[in-house]
Amino acid sequence: MSICLTISKIDWAITKDVFTIIGTISAIVIGAIGLTTWRRQLKGTSEYEVAKKAILLTYEIEQAIQGVRNPMLHLPKDEVESGRRLEAEQQIYADRFVILENKWAELQTIKLESKVIWDNAAAESFNEIRDIIGKLRGGIWLHFWMKGAYAGPGATVDNSAKRRIENDKIVYYTSEDDEFTLKIKHAVEHVENFFKDKVRSK
Repeated sequence: MSICLTISKIDWAITKDVFTIIGTISAIVIGAIGLTTWRRQLKGTSEYEVAKKAILLTYEIEQAIQGVRNPMLHLPKDEVESGRRLEAEQQIYADRFVILENKWAELQTIKLESKVIWDNAAAESFNEIRDIIGKLRGGIWLHFWMKGAYAGPGATVDNSAKRRIENDKIVYYTSEDDEFTLKIKHAVEHVENFFKDKVRSK
């Protein structure tokens, strides 16, 4: 009988409000925990995607560099017959370099994103690749300069055999172990070493 009286004396309106408040607070807490977890997962996914793209684009740039260095040139017959062999060869290298430069431009976006996430060390991991591209560009320019492509009438060009041989090491891919290829691989490994753990940790 006393239990019934006690229950009847409870203010059910207030009790309902208390439970509503407790439920609301619980929902807010659970929501905050869920949002924090979601943000953490989103951040992890974002970092993983940037790291993966950094490595993938570096591999694609490596292929594009070796594509530029491909010693096989398919010169148009009409260009050769009309005495424009040198110009045709220059156009082939220019077309190859467009592919490389487009890939390098893509990598610049990833480079900036990685710098935001991991600071300067991430951006600096691409420096060797940048230097390789610069050396290749310079090597191709010298290749054509020694062929007289940029020399004016009566100009003397230093195209000694020794100079050509040294420059050909940059311009032409000869094997997986040629001197310049090993430098390219080292530059690629530098990027791999920075980002590989960030991909594997996903």
